[in-house]
Amino acid sequence: MRAAVQFLRSRGAALKVDPARLALMGDSAGAHLSALVALAGDSPVFRDGYPADPYASVSTKVKVCVGVYGVYDMAAQWEHDQVHRSADPITQKFLGVSLIDDRRRFFEASPLSYATRDSSQTAFLIAFGTEDDVVDRTQQSDVFLRALKQAGFFVRPVVLAGAPHFWCSDPIDEPGSLSGFLAPRLVRFLQTKL
Repeated sequence: MRAAVQFLRSRGAALKVDPARLALMGDSAGAHLSALVALAGDSPVFRDGYPADPYASVSTKVKVCVGVYGVYDMAAQWEHDQVHRSADPITQKFLGVSLIDDRRRFFEASPLSYATRDSSQTAFLIAFGTEDDVVDRTQQSDVFLRALKQAGFFVRPVVLAGAPHFWCSDPIDEPGSLSGFLAPRLVRFLQTKL
């Protein structure tokens, strides 16, 4: 994801992409990665991973980040997994280690860790459901929203009453579609902030 932003920023003119108007969007793990790159893509932990890449020195800063039912605090998700998803500990599988064996890796992989005033130029839209059984909104989206606001980010929540996990790709034109509820709010946000 970092490489894609760097490539677009470097080759924007040839691709007819405005490098000053880049946005990242993802749902679930994609929301996690989008937020992580938007907030920490230029931090030393990630910046020095591919020094031979021709675009390695190009900034990964983006103007907008949209996260849909994302994981923003990997340690909190690990704890949630222990209770609610012990047969499928998604964060431990993703990071390759248990929280109790390497807390630093969980901290460094958490977008929440980088929600600081010095990175507050990115605008965020955070969408999540009230009935998500995979990602607990109170431990993830609510905490992340509060941290972004405290650091001075422009951030807007979209709360979907009764929404579970995994609805983002549903057709927007179906009656009662959760994606249909998000779509006009997302378009308005992008028109305003991108």
